[in-house]
Amino acid sequence: MDHAPSAVSRTDRARAWVASLRENFRTVILATVSPAGEPEASVAGAALAADGSFLIFVSGLAAHTRHLLATGRASVLLAEDEAATAQPLARRRLSFPCAAVAIPRSDPAYTPGQQLLRERLGPAFDLVSGLGDFELIRLTPRTGRLVAGFGETYEVDSGDWTKFSAPIRPRG
Repeated sequence: MDHAPSAVSRTDRARAWVASLRENFRTVILATVSPAGEPEASVAGAALAADGSFLIFVSGLAAHTRHLLATGRASVLLAEDEAATAQPLARRRLSFPCAAVAIPRSDPAYTPGQQLLRERLGPAFDLVSGLGDFELIRLTPRTGRLVAGFGETYEVDSGDWTKFSAPIRPRG
C-alpha cells in the first residue's frame, strides 16, 4: 500500500508552515542588482506592514541600499532554518519579487514604520534607529513562489500567503 502523503495534506502542511513563517520571521535574505547589473545578496531585519509590504531599515553604506534606491527592485527570500530540515535540497522557502521605495523621514508613514520594526526586532533596532545614514525602505511584493519540498512548488498570493496556486508541474 502506498503511504505517500496526499496532495491535500501536503498543501495543508505548506499553508501551516507559511502561516507560521509570516508570524515569526524577523529577517529576510535580500537580493538586489546594481544599475550596472552586479548582483548582491544580503540579510536585513524586516517587518510586515498591514498592507502586506515588507519594511526594512538599511544602511546607506551598504551596496544593497544603493541598489534599492537606484533600481527600485529586489527579491526577498524567507527560508526554513537549515537545522530544521532533514533534506537540505528540499529546504522550504518563499520568495517574492518586490518593488522598492524609500520612505522619507518627513513621510507620515516613517515613524509607524520604525515602530513596527522596533516591535519585530526588539532592542537591537534601537542600536541603528537613530543613525542618519539608514533608510526605511518599503518592499511591495508581487506574486511569490513557495518551494515546500520536492515536487511541491506553488505560486503564492502576495496579499494572503495562504492562497496558493495548484502545485506547479514541470512542462513537457
